[in-house]
Amino acid sequence: MTLLAALIGAAAGAVAITGMFRSGMLAERSGAAVMLIAVALFFPVFAASEGDLLAFSLHLLIFAGFSFLALRAYKRGLFLLAGGLIAHGLFDIMAGLIAAPGPAWWPAFCASFDIVAGVLILQLIQTGKVAR
Repeated sequence: MTLLAALIGAAAGAVAITGMFRSGMLAERSGAAVMLIAVALFFPVFAASEGDLLAFSLHLLIFAGFSFLALRAYKRGLFLLAGGLIAHGLFDIMAGLIAAPGPAWWPAFCASFDIVAGVLILQLIQTGKVAR
């Protein structure tokens, strides 16, 4: 189940970034910033739905940190937003090992989505297809 979730997440991340690139959404960076904020919101939502106040508070703080990073990175460049997505993917891996709220398959799905999306953005920057 975890492997399948990771494969689907990776494919979804590739499709999302390809669509964002082709539509021009990556040219202004706002799409990547919104994506980072959105992916960081899922764990607080899962914790709230489970009624775990401690987990909700912890994941709300983590969400705030990634949101702050997204807002700062939006002003500074797509390179930092790609790094934020990759960092969130690594967080997802750790959260999945520790016991994250939500479906058991979510950490693998989200980690692969985030990491693939971040790496593809870095690749687009490196090839000069989008501005840093």
